[in-house]
Amino acid sequence: MSLRGLAWFLAAAVLAGCAGKKDPERLQGAVFYYDKGVEDFEKGRYLRAVDNFQRVLSNYPGFAEVAEAQYYLAESFFHLEEYVSAVFEYERLVDTYPSSARLVEAQYKIGESWFEQSRRAELDQAETYQALAAYRRFIEDNLGHPLVADAERRIVECRGRLAKKDFLAARLYDRQGHLDAAKMTYEQMVRAYPDTDWYWHGLASIGRIHSRQGRPEEARDLWEQVLSASEDEDLLEDVREWMAEAGQDAE
Repeated sequence: MSLRGLAWFLAAAVLAGCAGKKDPERLQGAVFYYDKGVEDFEKGRYLRAVDNFQRVLSNYPGFAEVAEAQYYLAESFFHLEEYVSAVFEYERLVDTYPSSARLVEAQYKIGESWFEQSRRAELDQAETYQALAAYRRFIEDNLGHPLVADAERRIVECRGRLAKKDFLAARLYDRQGHLDAAKMTYEQMVRAYPDTDWYWHGLASIGRIHSRQGRPEEARDLWEQVLSASEDEDLLEDVREWMAEAGQDAE
C-alpha cells in the first residue's frame, strides 16, 4: 500500500471511530429520546422532557410508544402550567391515538387544563365554559369510570363560578340603585344555577329588594326559605339582620 493510500486508510479509520462514539445515541433513536424524556419527567425536569418527547413525535412517528410520548408531552406542559399547550397536546392524543390506554386520562385532563385557566368570577369566563363543556363530554364518553365523580365535582365548581359572576353583576345594579334590573338579574341567576350556593344568596337578595320596594310578605317568604336551607352562616346572619330591619322576627 502506498503512503498516500495508507494515509487515506488511517484517516477513514479515525473518522469511523469518532462516528462510532455517537452511534449508541443515533442508533437507539426513538428509544433513547423516549427513555430520556421519561427520566426527565419523573425527575421534574419538564422542559427537558418536552424537548425529548417532541423529538420522538417529530422524527419517529412509527415508534411503538409514540402514543405514550404524546401523553407525556401533554403532561409535561400541564406540569409547566402551560395549559394552552397542554390542551392542544391532550386533544392531539385523543384525535390521533384513539386506541391509546391513556385516552380517558387525556380526555379528563383537557377539562383540567381549561379549569386551571379559569379566571376570577369578576372577569371573563370563557375558559370556565370550555372546562364545563370538556367535563360534560368526558362524562358522556366514560360513564362508570372512577374519574366521572371528579368531573362531576368540577362541574359544580364551574357552575358556582358562573353563578357568582351573575350574582356580582346583579349586586352591582343593586348597589347603584337600579333595583328592577338587579331583581331581574338575580332571578335569572337563581333559575340558571339552583344547584349552587349562590342560589341562596340570590334568593336572599331578591327578598331584600322586595322589602325595599314595599312587599314585606314576598320578602319574608324568600328569607324563610334561605334560613331553612342555607348552611352559609354569614348569609344567615345577613338575612336575620335584614328581617330585623324590616320589623320581622326570624323563626
